[in-house]
Amino acid sequence: MYKWKIKNTHLDQTKLVEDIYRSRGVSNYQELFSLDERDLNDPYLLKDMQKSVDRIMSAIKNNEKILIYGDYDVDGITSTYILYKTLKDLGANISYDIPNRFVDGYGLTYSKIYEIINDEFNLVITVDNGIKSTFEAKVLKESGVDLIITDHHEQEGELPCAYSIIHTALSDYPFKPLAGVGVAFKLSQALIGDDALEFIDIVSLGTIADMMPLVDENRAIVNLGLKKMLSSENLGLSKLISFLGLTYTSVADIQFKIAPRLNACGRMKSAKIAVELLLSEDNKTALQYVEEIEVINNKRKKLTKVLYDEALSQLNLKEPSIIIHSPIMHEGVLGIIASRLANEYSKVSVVLKEEEFTYKGSIRSYGSVDVIYVLSELKDLLVRYGGHQNAAGLEFKKENIDEFKRRFNELIPSAKRDDVALAEGVINIYKLDISQIFELEQFDLKDSLFIFDEIIPESKYLIKGEHTKLMINSTTEAIFFNNKNLHSKINRHSSVTLLGRLDINTFRGRSKKQILIEDFEVN
Repeated sequence: MYKWKIKNTHLDQTKLVEDIYRSRGVSNYQELFSLDERDLNDPYLLKDMQKSVDRIMSAIKNNEKILIYGDYDVDGITSTYILYKTLKDLGANISYDIPNRFVDGYGLTYSKIYEIINDEFNLVITVDNGIKSTFEAKVLKESGVDLIITDHHEQEGELPCAYSIIHTALSDYPFKPLAGVGVAFKLSQALIGDDALEFIDIVSLGTIADMMPLVDENRAIVNLGLKKMLSSENLGLSKLISFLGLTYTSVADIQFKIAPRLNACGRMKSAKIAVELLLSEDNKTALQYVEEIEVINNKRKKLTKVLYDEALSQLNLKEPSIIIHSPIMHEGVLGIIASRLANEYSKVSVVLKEEEFTYKGSIRSYGSVDVIYVLSELKDLLVRYGGHQNAAGLEFKKENIDEFKRRFNELIPSAKRDDVALAEGVINIYKLDISQIFELEQFDLKDSLFIFDEIIPESKYLIKGEHTKLMINSTTEAIFFNNKNLHSKINRHSSVTLLGRLDINTFRGRSKKQILIEDFEVN
């Protein structure tokens, strides 16, 4: 899958955290984890901040109708909550809206702006979207609706003709990679000062979920947010954490337990359910939303299983890529299924939902193939596409399906790039103490890749016929999710080198060291 590269050939296993941070250019990692509210930048360093605050305060004073318009991922959900709550507390005549991914698509769309105009809103504030909405901004302006854009995505071409735009890339702001929720938080800070720190746990949640670099101001936000999270004043978040049985919230807990549940709302039903959870004001309501979200997340898991089986029924491994299309596919899980197929069968995978006139789908890369390059070569066939080298979305007319398949498969060999997996170093798993894995989690290093050399498993088996599990010894195991290849390739007493991340598996009160495998090489 990858070319493996070792960052630190002399990794000191006895000083794991210190050595990893040193290789990342951080000489004093303790200092990084002591950043706090003193390290938050002045929100008025952002271009158009004063102009935006003046317009909002004028709208509140004159009881104008204000709309917060968000996005259906966790970054958008948390951004929407923070600005809605800020303005609500200031006495604004405020509403919020989040598009439905199945009906509206992403961002401020053509159909939505006419709803906004018909509902006679005077001011629209976008969060985590809007920087690409040039046409929509023009129509709103012509209709007398002021638009304030807060976003962090890259602009393409001309800027929208909005009333104001708050975006780190358009300012001399000292820290550029804020999440959408980080930009929304800066506007909240400008409006209500230090009282905005009430939302810091929610800002932290959105920042981590959107995979922002946890350095500088983001690190300060996350330090403050994680510290507050277990005693969160937000009833909805507090109930969700309690429901999940978390006694300590880490970056990994947010990435793998909290964020997927909130994201499931937008994937399966409506992201507004997650916003309403955060807006809950009594225990009963909060618990009802937590339980509803758990049901939605479980439904997402079951649907994924059913549709993955549907994809397997169409499998043709003779082609350079896997291309699946079906009218029963669900748009909310296309990317998940494509990712599983790519991982399981070591091929670029495309999963398409058949609609009335078009196919709409997701692509996941494998084996160093740049899928955006492939799609750019096919743009004459496509209605739209977007994404990055490893993952993308696309849509094309139904009559182009055969041509799409033929040309897509022809392009795969020419689209390879150097796909390097950068490991921190080599770990002797037999000598590693389990307490060191706890320390990695404590200092947000559970995403670190390592090479584990000369592993001789005592046994192997398949979990649910889908996941390969290796029992290394009585205290250590390894698992490769959604991959059966390792199980078939490794024989009794085979030596295998693994590329993976470290975790702890606790079952019935007993904890084991666990390697979460990303790649392998049978020796």
